[in-house]
Amino acid sequence: MFRPLATRWFEVLCPRTESVRTLAELARTGAVELELRRPDAADEPLRDIAAGLAEYQRLLPRYQRYWQRGRLRRGPLGSAPTQVMQRALGRIEAWRCEADPLIDQLQAVEEELTGLKWLEQIIGKLRGSMLDFSRITASGPLLGTFCAILPGGTVLDLPAPALARSVPWDAEDCWMILAPAERLEAAKARVKAQQGRIVVRPGWLRGDAVTAHARIRARRSFLSRRAVHLTAELDSLFDEYALDASLGEVLWLDWFSRRVGGLECAGEHLSWITGWTDDLEGTALTAALERAGTRALLRFAPPPPGARPPLVLRNPPWIRPFELFARALGVPGGDEADPSPLLAVVVPLLFGYMFGDVGQGLVLVAVGVWLMRRFDAARLLVLCGASATLFGFLFGSVFGVEHLIPALWLHPLEEPLTVLAVPLGFAVLLLSLGQLLAGFGARGAGRLRHWVEVDAGLLVLYLGLVLMLALPGVGGGWLALLGLGWYVIGSWARAQRLLGMLAALGHLAENGLQLLTNTLSFARVGAFALAHAALSSAIVTMAVAAPGWAAPIILIAGNVLIILLEGLVVSIQTTRLVLFELFNRFLRGTGRVFSPLPAPPAVVTGGPS
Repeated sequence: MFRPLATRWFEVLCPRTESVRTLAELARTGAVELELRRPDAADEPLRDIAAGLAEYQRLLPRYQRYWQRGRLRRGPLGSAPTQVMQRALGRIEAWRCEADPLIDQLQAVEEELTGLKWLEQIIGKLRGSMLDFSRITASGPLLGTFCAILPGGTVLDLPAPALARSVPWDAEDCWMILAPAERLEAAKARVKAQQGRIVVRPGWLRGDAVTAHARIRARRSFLSRRAVHLTAELDSLFDEYALDASLGEVLWLDWFSRRVGGLECAGEHLSWITGWTDDLEGTALTAALERAGTRALLRFAPPPPGARPPLVLRNPPWIRPFELFARALGVPGGDEADPSPLLAVVVPLLFGYMFGDVGQGLVLVAVGVWLMRRFDAARLLVLCGASATLFGFLFGSVFGVEHLIPALWLHPLEEPLTVLAVPLGFAVLLLSLGQLLAGFGARGAGRLRHWVEVDAGLLVLYLGLVLMLALPGVGGGWLALLGLGWYVIGSWARAQRLLGMLAALGHLAENGLQLLTNTLSFARVGAFALAHAALSSAIVTMAVAAPGWAAPIILIAGNVLIILLEGLVVSIQTTRLVLFELFNRFLRGTGRVFSPLPAPPAVVTGGPS
């Protein structure tokens, strides 16, 4: 649990005609990352259907909307890719012959519906106004009218002698424009040049505003029914030509073309699927091949010479959210410690100490529980909120009020020096543990002897200096001298020359100063605990001084502000202390990240089942 695990090398031998189908099932496990053993022997099983895939991509912009109304079958590929593509394109072409006229009619209906929707809104603004809409509808043949909707604040630019009447609108500007018939197109071109939308009055629209409004509603009702009928006909054609199966197979081929491209050739009729898996027992891969029903053989073998396996972290579910801190630097190397189990204790303690309040902590717990259904990382909020609740009992604070429950330890504002000193002691323990984890990593890298002879002396020197400063009478100075001698003798034994010895002393000065600086950085934990207590006290004081009706409002609003503002600040400080003060003791993130192959599209939802 304290060290990342190396993924296993797997090899699958399958027929070329079944390679896409086999790989799709493996990818659906989310447990494989592809890597060719011999890139020079790569074979592109889909090169024969490249033209077909290009044709499919060309058709997508026009037809994707109508294809997505159906559910694409998730069944595996049952034939060779060439046969699948030929069958799919044939069905699509036959479908297009009948669907194109319906699509053209449907798009015309939808375009008219959009224009009538805008025109209905415009006429609705004119009802009851002084403008006689019947005069507008009776204009012609020498005069013409149209409406224009432009971005708000646009200065309307029309060719003379056009007239414009403003219509009340919301965020945009709306104009009703009257112009000579021969200048009407020029006026429309000016509006379009100003990023405006043209709303044309249909020839059948007559009468005053009330009559026109009724006619538009009737026309829109008819067009809506027509759109429903056309859509139903397209859905029937989709089922009639079995596009659910063909398009589902093409989606898999397209996925293979974009995500994989090529596999290693194992002969005229066979292909190798090779790479890494985090399914270390192989149960998921075996089950996937059984589901695929292909003639594929799976084996786990030693990786190719020089191959670098990706690394994965394996922790219990309640620890996994804390992996995001280590992943911020990449993945711990094979010779480094996984800090996630340690952070599962450290992060809540740091957060809770800076945010100690029973009521506010319970609010964070409730929010975290609510968010856990959507975000696994919300477990962090639950654990940190529980820690804040615990420290709230220690500090005797409930929504900033300190007289409701007794403090099991102390009130921060009454003993500020203690509040500042405790995090410094915690920092010494934590950074010392970081040094020991560096030794754990040195053991994995085969450098344990160097760590014992040199770096362990630095740890003893650090502890001695801390004791000498914190407890002068305990003998920390002798311990510091012991650590210094340990480091110097060990460095001389390793270097055996003066120049190497001087370099080691330079490293000692740098690392020692860095350790002391990192220790002092933890004083901010106590400072933020005091700031949180002071802000809570100020909110409570304002609520007490306010009139009776205002006190609950101030108390609620103040606590909401503290939870949002202080919660963000404390989270940032906790992250900073972990990444920059603790991790630089032992973690470099040199591991290779495991990037599983994305699964192929299974089902396109959004339409009738």
